[in-house]
Amino acid sequence: MRFIKNDIQTPKHLVPQDKRKTFAFYLLVAGVVVLVIGVTAFFSASFFREAVEQRWGIPFRRIQTYALVVGGIGIMIYIISALLFKIPLRKTTYYKIDSIIKNQPFDPPRKGDYTKPILLRLRDLSDDWSLMAEVCPPDNDFVIPQVVIGPGGVFTTYPVNENPQRKIFKDPGPEMEKASKKLGNSLRQQVIPILVFATPKLIEMYKQDHKVSTRLMYVLEIEDYFNSRKNKLNADQINSLEKQVFEMIRGTPPGI
Repeated sequence: MRFIKNDIQTPKHLVPQDKRKTFAFYLLVAGVVVLVIGVTAFFSASFFREAVEQRWGIPFRRIQTYALVVGGIGIMIYIISALLFKIPLRKTTYYKIDSIIKNQPFDPPRKGDYTKPILLRLRDLSDDWSLMAEVCPPDNDFVIPQVVIGPGGVFTTYPVNENPQRKIFKDPGPEMEKASKKLGNSLRQQVIPILVFATPKLIEMYKQDHKVSTRLMYVLEIEDYFNSRKNKLNADQINSLEKQVFEMIRGTPPGI
């Protein structure tokens, strides 16, 4: 299966390749190193407190104070260099810093986004199938989490991983059905909406308290479901539908 993303959705390096040999990047790395030294010294002083005080006669609390100062200097150096690269300081995590140091595209897990688990379940489908995420049909504010297109037709999926019987649960079924119909009208093609649940138990709980307006499926069933569909679209039709859906992607940058 192919995962089709627009330019906004495609993970990018936080530090451009041509800027990795500049003074600003070396400054950033130095800030991280200084921070690590400060953190290591802080916890080491506590862990080896008796040995430190006996050998050097210095209270371990004083060493921790110095370590905090060193760590603070490292943070300030990182902040200055990050601002030079226009790297957002919000949501600075170990993964973010690690991706910068290791020169990897920044693609952190997004809360509430289950596109990657869906893609993982469908990865063995042939490349005749494709998946696009964050699709918003014309004249509709509801963003469809995933659209799957292949020889068996066009499908929309909405992953559900929460208790459908909780008072704060908002049933996505009606909006999903409405958005899928609008997508189908735009494509002039039938679109089948599917709510994908993490466990069979959640499906039963959903049926008890909500009106079923879409197909309900357990996540481990979806690959077999798509494989079992009879071919109804040829390569040209699939290509045309993909181009139309691609234009409807309301992408957000990774990490947002």
